[in-house]
Amino acid sequence: MKQIQFTSNNKFLISKENTMVSKQTFIDRIKKEFPDAIENQTKSYISFQVKNRKGKLQNFIEIKFQNKGIKIAVLSKSLHDSDILLFNKKSDSFGWTLDAEYFIEDENSLNEILPFINKSYEFVKSGIKSECYKVFKEFLSKFVNQANIYNSKDIEIKRSQKLDGAEHIYPALTIEGIPYKVEMLNTGHFGPKSGNGYIKSPYFGYRLSDIDNSWINIRCGFQRFKLTEFKIVKWYSNNRDEDLDYKYFVKDLELESTAEPNDILKEFYDNFTSFYRESEKEEINMSENINEYKNILLSSKNLILRGAPGTGKTYLAKEIAAELTGGNEDQIGFVQFHPSYDYTDFVEGLRPVSNGDGAIEFKLQDGIFKQFCQKAKEAQKTGGQDNFDEAWTKLTDAINEKQRQYFFPRSSVPASLNSQGNVKFDSPVATKEKVYLLYKGEETKLKYETYQKIVLDHMKESYGLCDYVSPTIDTDKKFVFIIDEINRGEISKIFGELFFSIDPGYRGEKGSVSTQYANLHESDDKFYISENVYIIGTMNDIDRSVDTFDFAMRRRFRFVEVTAESQLGMLDTALGDKAEEAKKRLRSLNAAIENVQELNSHYHIGPSYFLNLKDVDFDYELLWSDYLKPLLEDYVRGSYEEAEILETLKKAFYLTKNEQKDQAVADDNEGDENDDADY
Repeated sequence: MKQIQFTSNNKFLISKENTMVSKQTFIDRIKKEFPDAIENQTKSYISFQVKNRKGKLQNFIEIKFQNKGIKIAVLSKSLHDSDILLFNKKSDSFGWTLDAEYFIEDENSLNEILPFINKSYEFVKSGIKSECYKVFKEFLSKFVNQANIYNSKDIEIKRSQKLDGAEHIYPALTIEGIPYKVEMLNTGHFGPKSGNGYIKSPYFGYRLSDIDNSWINIRCGFQRFKLTEFKIVKWYSNNRDEDLDYKYFVKDLELESTAEPNDILKEFYDNFTSFYRESEKEEINMSENINEYKNILLSSKNLILRGAPGTGKTYLAKEIAAELTGGNEDQIGFVQFHPSYDYTDFVEGLRPVSNGDGAIEFKLQDGIFKQFCQKAKEAQKTGGQDNFDEAWTKLTDAINEKQRQYFFPRSSVPASLNSQGNVKFDSPVATKEKVYLLYKGEETKLKYETYQKIVLDHMKESYGLCDYVSPTIDTDKKFVFIIDEINRGEISKIFGELFFSIDPGYRGEKGSVSTQYANLHESDDKFYISENVYIIGTMNDIDRSVDTFDFAMRRRFRFVEVTAESQLGMLDTALGDKAEEAKKRLRSLNAAIENVQELNSHYHIGPSYFLNLKDVDFDYELLWSDYLKPLLEDYVRGSYEEAEILETLKKAFYLTKNEQKDQAVADDNEGDENDDADY
């Protein structure tokens, strides 16, 4: 059997007598070892993927085939520190996911490295829990040893100082995707003070939320300068720890043992990381919800998000649009309807413009939706050849410089520019639009095209106008137009004849229509909505000041209700530890609203209203008087029992007397606990 030697940095040295592994042999071997893996080929490398915990495909190995052998890359975070010595570890600053490289020259080196490829595979697939326990145990062992040294009564540590070796070990430590941070606490510990009193103590943890800057931290308890226990707490940016009722004694963790991690250590790890997993799960659920709405929009083209006030419909619409467009704002349009909004704002109409001489004239201009559709249509075009705009600009600049003394080769009449920027030969006018149609070889519907041809030929001869080549059409680039408060405008009047074009079955040229101002167009081109345009509307069903959809428009949209309950997750992110009380009050209030005879679930209060708690310093009295009460008064105005209903709703908002008392006791207990903590 061939002997494998090691270099000083523990890299494999392979004898030249071994046969080089072929590309096909390597791929076949990977497929054999990982039968559920999916091959993914790119121009520069081949990767193999497997579904991760989130159900998404993720690379666990990337392969580059070179003349002298095969270079692979795997996840370094799936490997032990000792394992990484066998690999070329890319710097974290490179941002590589698969950052541990290895060069395979022959069959033997492939066999040697397969177990490490398997570690990367298992890590991606399941988080490689057993390996995580081992890494966590190794981390705790180092942490305890160094903490005991640095908590000696003979050693003073500055707050800015890290543990010995932490600069190299701890900032780079990530277990199961969770980055750990090791710090020095300013004072003391929890538990008995005998031994170290207020000597600075180390702790570690991870950030839980960027919104409220909360962390899950491990506080360390000492006796006689020895670290004896760990305690899991949640830390908030106001320097308050919340006890999470998890405490573990160092002696029970068996950190010095060479055996596999015991059950207590596994429990410690699982409880410590569970909070991260829960927050991750919320993000996944939110992502799944967005994907569900996105898929609805893709299939229906037109979507209406309906629901009670404050359910975050507009925010949701923007998130769906961002997901569909990859976050490209140029592909997202937005307008808010109101009672005075009309067809000329939305599609096209005559607008007053200055002709440059101080006089005002009316000019046909596209509305916001038509402009958006034209942009989406242009984005579909790929390839082709068209420099008309560039050549036209050169021509008009030259005409301006001559000041009515510009002569075309085939015309004895000096040319100038009119107020619209078109070329004028005394009375005949060659418009940019008509010349462009002629350039593309399209029918202009003109009886005489002489002047258009004169201009076109001159642009080719003198201003570098190239021959027109029609582009290909690509509908993959998606555009989303959001209409907020869509039922606050007079829908049929605003859309006009577009009620036909927005029908999902009539997108593209087959849905072309002549607009109301078609007689003012210089060409007979009809307007249509391209296949890559999607429409999202938002509406409140209970808004009594707005028009309803007529049946012709209603059947062209898919309606999806956004409930207050489904959007409660926004409070977790925004309110942090105060979210639960807000949810409790919101649910109680909505239950009471639903019990009012004149009302129903459409009149629920959405969680967006409770986001105002941050502005009123979590004063529920102010939230009620300034935000909720005025809305509820509108709900019940005119009712014979208006005062009684409002009082019932107020009591529900403030919870029952017993619930209020329980809440007060809980708050007092929490305050006492924080007062007793000495860290």
